[in-house]
Amino acid sequence: MAPETVIADRVYRELKLLILRGDQPPAAPLVVLALAERFGTSIAPVRDALHRLVGERLVAMQGGGGFAMPPLTRQRAYNLYSWHGDILEAALKVMVKFERIEPPPAFLDDEIAEPERIAAASADLFTQICACSPNDEHLDAVSIVGERLHTLRRCESVVNRQAEELREVWTIVCEGNRRATRTAISHYHKRRLARVDQIVSAALLASIAD
Repeated sequence: MAPETVIADRVYRELKLLILRGDQPPAAPLVVLALAERFGTSIAPVRDALHRLVGERLVAMQGGGGFAMPPLTRQRAYNLYSWHGDILEAALKVMVKFERIEPPPAFLDDEIAEPERIAAASADLFTQICACSPNDEHLDAVSIVGERLHTLRRCESVVNRQAEELREVWTIVCEGNRRATRTAISHYHKRRLARVDQIVSAALLASIAD
């Protein structure tokens, strides 16, 4: 692999990690020169990384060729949760095997489990579910929207019993009952749609605090 490609891939992975961790607040401009200085590289690999992230919809294009974080609005959050639920519903209709689902992580028994770990565990469960679908597009779609939801998932503590709820859903999935699984996942998404205003407010407050 050419050195330029290696550098561009490193910048992409590091910048993506910063975004998923909430390092860049919603609607904040992403200045190519400043990022190049931060990563100790030229602007070319930074631009390459930003264009890749635009393709994943984790970064937005601005007029004049600039880049910025997407704004975090109630409608955007609502649409992401709804679309995530639609993907899971489609996958569950066609999946034939549940035995590849691993048991829930033990830390979900902890009443004060860290939000970051719960968010990562949520993504893991839904990725495992869609990996059981014979349609590879379900896995690709849920992975992409899951990354776009990560900032919101880190602030889902406004949804009561967050860790307990995820453990219960996970346990139902492991039992292999398709109807019970669809019901549990539907309720999971409905709870978040009902509290989307609070989740968005919490995410915006967290971005200011950071």
